[in-house]
Amino acid sequence: MRRRTQASQLAVAPGEIVLRDATRSFSIRADQARTLKEVLLNRRTTGPPPVPALRGVTLRIAPGETVGMVGRNGAGKTSTLRVLAGIIPLQSGQVACGGRTVALLELGAGFSRDFSGRENIYLGGALYGLSKAELEQRVDRIIAFSELGEFIDVPVRTYSAGMYVRLGFSIAAHLDADTLLIDEVLAVGDEAFQRKCLRRISEQIAAGRTLVLVSHDAGSIERVCERVVVMDAGQVAFDGPTAEGLLFYHRLMGTEHGSGESVRPPPDRSVEVSEVELRDGAGRASRVFRCGDPVRIVVSLRALRAVTAPRLALEVRSQDGSRVFRTGTPVELQPDGTAQLAFDIGRLGLLGGDYDLALAGHDGEEGSAFDRTVRFAVAQEHDAEGIADLRGTWEALSPVPEAGR
Repeated sequence: MRRRTQASQLAVAPGEIVLRDATRSFSIRADQARTLKEVLLNRRTTGPPPVPALRGVTLRIAPGETVGMVGRNGAGKTSTLRVLAGIIPLQSGQVACGGRTVALLELGAGFSRDFSGRENIYLGGALYGLSKAELEQRVDRIIAFSELGEFIDVPVRTYSAGMYVRLGFSIAAHLDADTLLIDEVLAVGDEAFQRKCLRRISEQIAAGRTLVLVSHDAGSIERVCERVVVMDAGQVAFDGPTAEGLLFYHRLMGTEHGSGESVRPPPDRSVEVSEVELRDGAGRASRVFRCGDPVRIVVSLRALRAVTAPRLALEVRSQDGSRVFRTGTPVELQPDGTAQLAFDIGRLGLLGGDYDLALAGHDGEEGSAFDRTVRFAVAQEHDAEGIADLRGTWEALSPVPEAGR
């Protein structure tokens, strides 16, 4: 009821989201056991002070906008989505979401564990105001999208976490909402289903839906969101274009400069890759690029023992681990046994997706073992799919006249 009062003060269009000076704190109660003496004397133990989740958050999201929300754990992302979904009320401020809002915030939220997956489809649709006739038109599509097969008629208490998210997302994605609120739950699904969900989200975006997506996956944010809101300590630390927002977030987390993930090297490794940095055309550290962008890869190496012919191997791998590209180069070490090299890609020829950059130092002939990997993402293109960018031009040709005519 309180949320309705807050929303009624704001006139919003379908798909529009407004937050004004939103504030919310949560009390942490002490669960200490009470003695008989404390009960008789009516003494109560006091817990810690309330923890502020939102501190005067102000946002406006226009109908049809796609917004990614990122931030460290406890920054206020999920609390913001729960406020928008009407799950928790504000203590002060105003909130409004125009039209029908569908939220996918927790695994199995709203499910009856004793109901089958099919029965929960009807239950979930009813909770969002759909009639049985409206649901009948969608049930087959929801079941097909979930890929649950015969398990759709099994009680959901037997479902794994992945099956929960399949069913939950399938329902949410077929309710024709004006606004979709999606939290980190997609990370539970397998890789193929995650890609399928992102394609469905892209279809919803093309249909003019508003999307707010909370995720730690920079690649997912980059592919579907045109705007990023960075939350920090319950406040909006940044609100702007996706590329700048993700760079701001990486700097906030201290990960804009990083040597990548270290893979355990073989014990006989003589040269190691100590640091890797990917840079965009402006020379800024980045892990998110667009097809056709210039990319510079800066690599630092050091010799662990005396070497005679040091080399550096570089390999790009797709999401399924298959090799997309490989190259190598000899390395000239400095007297202190270190070296730094840059590999420049004038035009990135990769299409949208997540990729791994694998590197390794060798002495002599290059081997197959790598000791450092860096994940990077390429934004989706609307007119091309796959891995390699081979886009060209189409031309209509005139019919060739037959001989003798």
